[in-house]
Formats: sequence, structure tokens, C-alpha cells
Amino acid sequence: MIALINPNANVEVVKKLDISTPPIGLGYLASVLREKGFKVKIVDDLVEKLDYQKLIKKIKRSIMVGITSTTPTFNAALKYARKIKDALPNVFVILGGVHVSFKPHDALKYPYVDAVCVGEGEETIVEVAERIESGKNLEGVKGTIYKEYGRVIENKRRKFIEDLDSIPFPAFDLMPLSKYRVFGYKLEQFPVITSRGCPFSCRYCSSSLFMGKKFRARSAENVVDEIEWLIDDFGAKHIAFGDDTFTLNKKRVVEICNEIKSRRIEIEWSCSSRIDTINGDLLKRMKEAGCSAIYYGVESASQKVLEYYNKRINLDMVKQVVKLTKDVGISTICSFIIGAPMEKKIDVLKTLRFAIDLDPDYAQFSVLTPYPGTSIYEEAKKKGLLLTENYDFYTAGKPVLKNLYMSPEEIANLLKYCYVRFYLRPSFIIRELKKGHFGVILGVLKRIFTKT
Repeated sequence: MIALINPNANVEVVKKLDISTPPIGLGYLASVLREKGFKVKIVDDLVEKLDYQKLIKKIKRSIMVGITSTTPTFNAALKYARKIKDALPNVFVILGGVHVSFKPHDALKYPYVDAVCVGEGEETIVEVAERIESGKNLEGVKGTIYKEYGRVIENKRRKFIEDLDSIPFPAFDLMPLSKYRVFGYKLEQFPVITSRGCPFSCRYCSSSLFMGKKFRARSAENVVDEIEWLIDDFGAKHIAFGDDTFTLNKKRVVEICNEIKSRRIEIEWSCSSRIDTINGDLLKRMKEAGCSAIYYGVESASQKVLEYYNKRINLDMVKQVVKLTKDVGISTICSFIIGAPMEKKIDVLKTLRFAIDLDPDYAQFSVLTPYPGTSIYEEAKKKGLLLTENYDFYTAGKPVLKNLYMSPEEIANLLKYCYVRFYLRPSFIIRELKKGHFGVILGVLKRIFTKT
């Protein structure tokens, strides 16, 4: 048996907003393993919250355990690896995910980690499982770095998967679906990834490095097949497209919309987009096919800061596209980042004022976090700007980067102030109450007033 684990760790949206959704990455790994005949178990301990004794009991028949992690959950992943290796010394422990793809030796220096998977894992995990099952080492298995007799051996990188339609749908049936929540309500929305790779180079984002700069996309037919499957088998009421930039290829978006309409599928869906990949005609087509919300990365009202992020958008464009989106009846969620090294308090307040004037349905404020793999991280490391390298603090809610004009405490207080000023406006509260979104208000209040 192969066990795949999502560790219980410091994930702020789960802890503060009670938002937890299925780990789609593990779902893909489980589905390809199962397709090759392996028995697979997913333990999403972020929601199951098992004590280690129960966890070990659940996975004790495994020949291999894969543990995923982001940067803020990396230390937790290491604790799981240690506990598992202590209890099951013969089990092969491999770590995967964004963090170890950029910092593999952070994991391999510990005796309880046997290997790491670098980059996309679907093809790699199958080869690793086949080797472990047959008692062989990982020599030549692309996309892995492993240990043998005390030596660290680095295999070649694996090429990105070109035919995304060939990957089976995620194994949601192996997940504890009854335990996922959104603002306390039972999960009715499911994540779907329709493309991988991003050609843009925003300096705070590691995605284009992890999944590649080349945009790779599934066919419209394959995407809508999955939507129908989620509705029929799992009762999905909402689809959350998790692509970095769902609207990058407008023609493909239109094809997906047409496919949804031609099959007469009644479903609401949301996506992430860039301001510069949207136009009025596309928005209308998306709305007609069920699009109910779009997430836009705005990030700052300071053009100087936007240029530092290499964001390649301007504020007039932001205003125009957000208005167009609202005019066709699609909700808008805009994200804003504070705490860039050269940013002053006046810049943060200017961004807050812009967010309020823009008046998206919802706003997300976060602190600039230099994730390993990004050029901002490399710059911060080189210039001595990192306040800590304890990854538990890399949650995007805590300052970990030096600022030339503000203390970490001031940035943390400004983050809270942004949420208070945006969400405790009477106009916002009245609007949400009219929509019946009382849970959203409670969730935001919890986010504001829970101590970080």
C-alpha cells in the first residue's frame, strides 16, 4: 500500500476562516497510482487531526509514505516523517511539493527522509512506487533526489507533462469529504485544475518555476467531463478553477463555456485571472456559462511597488476590468500585498484607499512573503533581509522580510487595520446580510480579531 499524507500544520485560512478543501495534488497522485494497480490511502490530517498513534495504525501496512508540504507546512511534514520512520523503520519516506522542489536539501539532511520529488509528481511517483515495490533503488528515476548508503544522489529533472488530458481525475473518493468546510458550511465546492504553467514572472510567485513558464492546458471536453463527474458522483454545487491564470487563452475559455452550455450543465464556478487577460465579451460568455466570481491579483496601488513585483499592470486597467466584471454580474475578489522592502506606510494606506474605492465584493490582504524559489527570496537572502528562516512564520500573515521604513509590528498592525477598514464598513456588512452571507462576515471578523 502507498500512503499519501497532508500534514496538520499552521495553515491560516483553515485555522482562522474555517476554510478547508480537498488536497487536489494528492488526489492526482493517488489516481495515477491506483490506475497502475497500487492500493492507495490518503490521510488529510489537516482535517482528520489524528494523533500519531492513530496515524501510524492507519498507514502501518504501507511500503511507501509520501508527504506533501508548502513552505509554511514544511516543518510539520518533517515531524510526520520522523514519527513515521521511528514507528515504521522499513517504510520508504518521500517528501514532495513546492518547498522541497526548491530546497530539497532542507529535507534530505534528516535521516528519516529517504527521498524528495522535485516538480510535478504524477509520473515520478509511479516510477518510485514500482522501484520500492520491487526492492530496487531510485537510480535514474527522473525528478527525484534520494539517499543511498549515506550519499545524496541527484537524478535529472523530469520534463513537464504535456498531455494533461492523460492524467486521471483526482481520487476525491479517498478523502474525508464530510470534514471539509467553507466558513463552517459543508463542502459543496470542488477544486479543478484545467491548466498548468504560467508565462508571467511575478517576483513573489513560485508557481511559474514549479509548474514551468509554458502554459499547458486540458481540452474543454476533458474539463467539462470532470465537472459532470463531480456533479454526478459527489454532488458538487460549485467548481473552483485553481489555475494560476484561467483566462490566459481566451479561445479555450470560450470553448469550455460553450461545452458547459451545450451539455446544459447548471453549475456555478469561479476562477483566478489577470487584469490584462480579460475583456467585456469574454466576461459575458463566462457569466452565461455559470461564472460567479473572479479572483484578481491587484497587489498594490503604488506603481513603484507593482514594478518591483514585475506585475506588468496599471491601476487604470484594474479599475476598468473590475467595473466590467461587476457590471456583468460576476463577483470580484481582489488581492493586495503589503510590506515590500521599499514600501512606506503611506503606500500601504494608499493601497487600502484604492481597495475601498475599487469596492470589490471581497478583498484579501497579505504580507509579502519571500517563498523559496522566488527571485524576491534570492534577493532577500543575498541582502540579508530575511527576519527569520523558520518556515512556520511564512504564512503570508506574518512579516518575515525587513522593510526599510516600517517595523514588523507596524506591518502586522497595518495588515489588521486593512481588514478592519475594508470589512467593517456599513456598506459591506449591509450588502453581505442582504445576500444571506452571514457566515462570510463571521469568518472575516474571526480573521481580523484572532491573534496571529
